[in-house]
Amino acid sequence: MFKIRHLPQYFLGFLLLVLVAFQGWTYYLGTTDVTFERLTGSKPYPEVGALSLRRYKKGAISPHLFTIKSSNETALLKHLEKDCDLKKIDFGQLPETVAQTDKEMVEVIKHSPYVYLSQHYDLQNSKKGRMCLVFRDKEHIYLFVNGNL
Repeated sequence: MFKIRHLPQYFLGFLLLVLVAFQGWTYYLGTTDVTFERLTGSKPYPEVGALSLRRYKKGAISPHLFTIKSSNETALLKHLEKDCDLKKIDFGQLPETVAQTDKEMVEVIKHSPYVYLSQHYDLQNSKKGRMCLVFRDKEHIYLFVNGNL
């Protein structure tokens, strides 16, 4: 039935199963919906049609850029205003850290009909408030959020 000489093989098999479980768990934690919920504090809203995520490799603020297709833009903005404490700003009030992160994103922000930024945020300690930046182009709404350092 159970032979002691096979104990190392059983132990290695068990460790492989644990490794596969951890791989699956880290994949799940990296999915867009889970990341959106972790960074904004809410599950993706019903108005979100499609959600994709771009993570930046380098950056002082560990940035994430969500691309959102929405069926109801005003309702989506109201949800984001509530969760991120947003206020409307002009392009000139854009934080310097955003401009340093992605030049292409800054070009999209220049042509955006609106730009919203969190009123209170701390880039060094995300528990005191995350920086959320919302803007759009012709097809998508973008949510730029600083992550955990």
